Amino acid sequence: MSDLSSSEQKFEPCDVLVVEDELSLAETISQFLVRGGLRVRTAHGAASALRTASIAPPRVAIIDYQIPGMNGLHLAAKLRDALPTLKTILMSANNLDFDRATLDKAGVKVFVNKPMPPGPLRQAVLRLLQA
Repeated sequence: MSDLSSSEQKFEPCDVLVVEDELSLAETISQFLVRGGLRVRTAHGAASALRTASIAPPRVAIIDYQIPGMNGLHLAAKLRDALPTLKTILMSANNLDFDRATLDKAGVKVFVNKPMPPGPLRQAVLRLLQA
């Protein structure tokens, strides 16, 4: 993701990257996960997600489908290309119907419809972190 060698760049620990353009929802998800002991970063669009992931590589990304810059499926693929072990949860308030092959190609492990209750979302994140 960066031209800097690992000796020149200091990485921050990050368990989960939340990419959501609705600021209040991003904060709600983030705080819920932080209270569960996870290290979380947020981004509100594709460009900021890519920048954030380059300095704080996440283990799991929660990405909204409709974000500024590109759709969440394309962002998931870009992040997966840069971070091959990244596990992604894609969420959408729209009634989208993706086949498993499309999701797998982008590196999406879980697709959920919004709103998703915070408890099951945290459980999905924890399962992916343990996988």
